[in-house]
Amino acid sequence: MNPGVLDQLSSAACGLNTALCWLSQTSLGLMDSLVLAQVDQPAAASSDIGQAPTQPSPIIEFLASPLNLILISAILFMFLVARPQQKKAQQQQQALAEIKKNDRVVTQSGIHGIVVQINPEVSQVTIRIDENTGARMTVNRDAIATITPSDSKE
Repeated sequence: MNPGVLDQLSSAACGLNTALCWLSQTSLGLMDSLVLAQVDQPAAASSDIGQAPTQPSPIIEFLASPLNLILISAILFMFLVARPQQKKAQQQQQALAEIKKNDRVVTQSGIHGIVVQINPEVSQVTIRIDENTGARMTVNRDAIATITPSDSKE
């Protein structure tokens, strides 16, 4: 190796070593001043002499654990997001089970029609999609997004 490069590396190492020594001395000096400030503070508060140190509340202790925070987050997620979604899906399944002839439906792909025939064995529904020509389409029962009963007026 080139001797000039070695000299540069050794001077850089000495500079780094000097900086680290200064930093450690400065941080130790700051730590000493913090410790001295804490030692002096209880002597100034004479009203607290003889009293036991206060304990944090049980709620604060419970919330301090990251595992407990994850548990609380999961419970909140269940009640705020998952449970309403399950209720909506259950209502949709119930509405699909109660579908009958002449109900107005909209499929998930956006096709509007009127129920003409229901085939429960294969879970299919035939809908009329054009009033003039009487064009019909057979779709799966699960493909129906919304149902408007035939007895309601629009």
